Amino acid sequence: MKKISNSFLLMSLLAIVFSCVDESLDPLQFANMQKGTLIALRGQALKSLYVNGEPIADIVPLIADGTEKFVYETEILATDPSTVASVDIFVIKKTGTTTTRVPLKNIPASAFVKGAYPNPSATIELGISEVLTALGLTPTYPLSVADRNTLLNTYKFGIGIESDLNLTDGTKVLAADIVASGLFQSNQFYPAMILNWAITNYCEYTDDWAGTYTVIEIYSNGSSDPYELTLTPVGGFPHRFSTDNFWGSNMDAYLEFTPSTNPKNQIVLFPTQDNGDGEIKSTKGSYDECLKTFKIQTQYDGEDWRYEFKRNN
Repeated sequence: MKKISNSFLLMSLLAIVFSCVDESLDPLQFANMQKGTLIALRGQALKSLYVNGEPIADIVPLIADGTEKFVYETEILATDPSTVASVDIFVIKKTGTTTTRVPLKNIPASAFVKGAYPNPSATIELGISEVLTALGLTPTYPLSVADRNTLLNTYKFGIGIESDLNLTDGTKVLAADIVASGLFQSNQFYPAMILNWAITNYCEYTDDWAGTYTVIEIYSNGSSDPYELTLTPVGGFPHRFSTDNFWGSNMDAYLEFTPSTNPKNQIVLFPTQDNGDGEIKSTKGSYDECLKTFKIQTQYDGEDWRYEFKRNN
């Protein structure tokens, strides 16, 4: 009897504890989620974020031309998908330390249809001009220097895009209800209610790569201590620079930059060469013109090496 009484007391205490639990300790906000109703990310957007760890899309302010789009597929996840009446999409505008949700568009339930997924799904497309307008920027291209700077500074971590669900009973499922969205982020439940349109800085290519750099070599079982080398232009060979301390051993070598037109084709390479101490096999890497850094992988002395260069100020 004592054992039964103790069990009953324990159950009573647990009931009291859970009835008094702080709502802030409920990161999924189950009390506010209508039977788990949400819209989940699907298709290429899900692959980019969940599989590849890449942005769904990005805006490059320097070369934006008005054709940029933020496109993603989304599927309704609900016990009864017909309870979703529509989806309101907002863009997050920043003014100093203040953020404002600016309505962007409404997607009616009729846009969600049965197709590739078990539940109704829709492809949602946002254009750069409508997003910039919502942010109070001017959608003329090329973008003004002021607007480019706003994007690169105020929105350097990306433009927030949020979606609220309007249900047929008049209630809503808010993006704000997903307090800890990471807890939803399996490939099945990755939410499409809180997304980000990335902003990528990009500077036009120049031949101004001469100078002193700090270098780190990364190899199969470790990395070198940082050391310095100097890049010097090679006369008669556009975009070619020689090094005076390759491999940290005062050896000569040269590399070449490829003039770029966007962040994805900022390419630097070690052409195949023999510096008298061994063959450097042709391999390529990438550079960042704005930061004056570059990474390049090559094979030398029978091993694979990755070099990371950062120009000293």
